[in-house]
Amino acid sequence: MPTITAEHLHTLLASTDRGAALVVVEGRAAVVPAGPGRGEGPEDAMVITTRDAVIAELDTGANEEQIEALAQRLDTALDSLGG
Repeated sequence: MPTITAEHLHTLLASTDRGAALVVVEGRAAVVPAGPGRGEGPEDAMVITTRDAVIAELDTGANEEQIEALAQRLDTALDSLGG
C-alpha cells in the first residue's frame, strides 16, 4: 500500500495555504500548513513536496492520470529513502 496517494496531492492542491506541504510523519502522509507550526512537529517529519512545487510540476490542466503518476513518483522516491 502506497504512503503517498493521489488523494494526498488533491488535498494539497485544494489548500488555500500557498505554503502548505505534504509531509510524512511516522510512516503516514499528511498535508500541513506553512509557517512556524510545521517546525514544531515531530523531529522525524519529512517534507515530501509543497503545494507550489506540485503546481509547478503539473500543467494547469493536469488530469487525474498526471496526478496519479506524480503520486507514484513521490511514493517511489520516499521508498528509496527508506520512508
